[in-house]
Amino acid sequence: ELLRGSDRQCIELMRMSREAYVRLCTHFIYKLWLHDSRHVSVEEKMAMFLTIIGHNERYVVIKRRFQHSSQTIHKYFHEVLAAMMTFAREMIVPSTFDPNPDNHGAHKSLRRIFAVGALDGTLVHAIIPSSQQTVYRGRGKGKCYQNVLGICDFNMIFTFVYAGWEGVAHDSRVFTEVMAASSNNFPFPPPSKYYLCDAAYTNTRGFMAPYRNVRYWLGDFRRRRAMTKEEKFNHAHAKLRNVIERAYGVLKARFPILDKMAPYPFNVQRNVVIACFAVNNFIRKEKINDELFAQYEEPQMVMEQVGQEEEVEFATTGSYWSAGDIQFMNNMREEIAVQLIGNI
Repeated sequence: ELLRGSDRQCIELMRMSREAYVRLCTHFIYKLWLHDSRHVSVEEKMAMFLTIIGHNERYVVIKRRFQHSSQTIHKYFHEVLAAMMTFAREMIVPSTFDPNPDNHGAHKSLRRIFAVGALDGTLVHAIIPSSQQTVYRGRGKGKCYQNVLGICDFNMIFTFVYAGWEGVAHDSRVFTEVMAASSNNFPFPPPSKYYLCDAAYTNTRGFMAPYRNVRYWLGDFRRRRAMTKEEKFNHAHAKLRNVIERAYGVLKARFPILDKMAPYPFNVQRNVVIACFAVNNFIRKEKINDELFAQYEEPQMVMEQVGQEEEVEFATTGSYWSAGDIQFMNNMREEIAVQLIGNI
């Protein structure tokens, strides 16, 4: 039914078009990551997996839909998830930086030719044993979360993901510790280029943050336009950095399990998150027409901002970087701000 039926059926069941589903199955078959079993094809294994992460449905529901035992569904869910970890290493990779900056059009005044992506954290729901819940209760919300650090390029493709941090860990701490461990292979930007990040992070070499204690979020500028050079800079910065908010928006709209996780062991929950990022990247990289990406394509789309005051209050002190690194980026930010105010 999925392979021959309507496109809408695939979208409703697996959160992607039939074309995306078929290409994804074909890719796993070609790479020899999945094989047909005696009674279950690769296409059915993938459909079961995508239905689970697309709807957070328990095995008993999948059992009725696919007419297999819970044991069989459990077996093939984990088989596909293991293959997804190999897939993720292929799909979530650093950008190849454009050697011809003239190709970039919008936001030239913010030096998009030097900005190579946006960096931010997001919270993903987690099921944690009661004895460990304290450190996973994210930012006073009551629920438990894992904190995920992501970097995306300006095409809403994630180029780095690190999942599994406790929900109470502040974004800046996660960033500093992930970056400091060489085993994480953090993709530092090339010299003279940088990632855009919000005020939770230090404005330092390789990472450009907005001015603090100045209007920043896009919704703030709907009532009154930017006036000072700092506001002008923050507005331009927010419009460009908004790409990562929209990328997270697509991801969470596609995979509701990220908002209501199933009670798997925590390492499985972490791997499910990575798999969601990888599948989302595949759809984007394959240039498949996708209604969710189309919905979040608009650069001016204002996403809900959560905990922005807390982000600023507990922003990292920048102790990881030298004073020269911080001054370098402060000077660059000021130079751009002056150019922007001259364009008013």
